[in-house]
Amino acid sequence: MVSVKENSRTRAEIGTLLVVVGLLAAAFMVWDSARRAASMAAAASADEKQFAQAAQGQKIKLVIEIEETSNGTIKGKVLQEKSETVYARTGTAAIVHSGSQTKVVMGKPEDVHAGAVVHVTGTTERDRSITAEQIVILTGYVKVQ
Repeated sequence: MVSVKENSRTRAEIGTLLVVVGLLAAAFMVWDSARRAASMAAAASADEKQFAQAAQGQKIKLVIEIEETSNGTIKGKVLQEKSETVYARTGTAAIVHSGSQTKVVMGKPEDVHAGAVVHVTGTTERDRSITAEQIVILTGYVKVQ
């Protein structure tokens, strides 16, 4: 017959094991999310030159650091990829228009604010602005130098 003391010890060991497994699962999810964010930003992001040469109506992907937002207009600077998680500031300005149809990934619309780093997928317009289809929030996942 199992004593009460042994039964309590077994329950405590199982509880500890469950906590450890839960913490490992949470750590993996955070790591995987950061890895995916970095790879999404790195996947086919245009550099300054490609952005400057983009024709009207052309699909483009850019990583920008937001300087200001107002009524669906986002103004910022194009960032140049140095590695998967490190970007350098450039002097190239970008204007992005977003609306209710724009999907925001890995964050909320409130995360699109001055100082945020975002990966924008959209279409270039005649005035060189971009109409955004999707904005991926990269703030906290990449570093800007």
